[in-house]
Amino acid sequence: MSKMITLRLREDLLSCLDRERRRAGLTRAAAINEAVQLWMARRQHDEAVESDQQAYDRHPVTEDEFAPVLGAQKWPK
Repeated sequence: MSKMITLRLREDLLSCLDRERRRAGLTRAAAINEAVQLWMARRQHDEAVESDQQAYDRHPVTEDEFAPVLGAQKWPK
């Protein structure tokens, strides 16, 4: 299901949108739907990265945490 909305865009942005959506064979609605979905996905990704960073800031990795794995990856001298 979809709903009709009214949207204001700058004229230069609308011109770019129309040019690119024609090249892609999309309607304005389809192009804007895709753009909004990509925007939301990027925001979710950015929030997840920020959350991970905050977790590592609260609980930093210790030097010996990966020592067994890293030691097993070294070639003998």
